[in-house]
Amino acid sequence: MAIREMVNIDEDKCDGCGLCVPSCAEGAIQIIDGKARLVADNLCDGLGACLGDCPQGAITIVKRDADEFDEDAVAVRLKKIG
Repeated sequence: MAIREMVNIDEDKCDGCGLCVPSCAEGAIQIIDGKARLVADNLCDGLGACLGDCPQGAITIVKRDADEFDEDAVAVRLKKIG
């Protein structure tokens, strides 16, 4: 693991609208139990394409210890979610 920029979703602010999901080209965000959640660290590229699509301001970028971004894992995920 390494310190890198990652998406952080504030569950208190998130209303589960789902607008962030399609804006994540890597498929790293999913609505689970009515809230947006980061599915896995290795799926998030940390670029924050989802930031502008959250009307609640629940998504920010933070630096934290996380698994490295894995393009192969993204390809598998995108095939899975179709």
